[in-house]
Amino acid sequence: MMRLAKLADYGLVIAATLSRAETARAAEEPTSGSSSVGRLTELVKLEWVAEQTSLTIATTRKIMKLLVDGGIVVSERGMRGGYRLAAPAEQISLADVLSAVEGEVALTDCCSDSRQCDVISNCNVQRNWSVINGTVTSLFSAISLKDMSGQLTREDVVARVQNNQAAPGRIAMVQLAR
Repeated sequence: MMRLAKLADYGLVIAATLSRAETARAAEEPTSGSSSVGRLTELVKLEWVAEQTSLTIATTRKIMKLLVDGGIVVSERGMRGGYRLAAPAEQISLADVLSAVEGEVALTDCCSDSRQCDVISNCNVQRNWSVINGTVTSLFSAISLKDMSGQLTREDVVARVQNNQAAPGRIAMVQLAR
């Protein structure tokens, strides 16, 4: 069975929770004079995130550190401190979050930057894995945290990938630069 690691899954849950908090705050703001920058200034407490996600405080703290180190989340210390997304949810892709928590997307050893596979010199499927891995990475880059706040259909996901509608996050930008 192939699946995301628990920390990656929880990282997405936490980031999506922060996105929903941002969306809820935006809905509460008066429409005149509000901006997406204003939405990003309110902080939420670690304990609130843990409660909203049903994760332990220790697990939430560990994942928040990874998200902060990865540039997905901003933290501020102090009595009025807390956490918020580093950018609007529509600019953060699933690939950004997964990269912050787990590192690069690599379905097999030969797809990783280190390419530490014992049989790579005699492998007749490595090129195919590379194409498949790139396709999966494109899929993760095409879905934003904002998308994850709603109910996606298979057709939504396929359309985003086919139309190359990558969320304008860091991963998508890095791939364009290559």
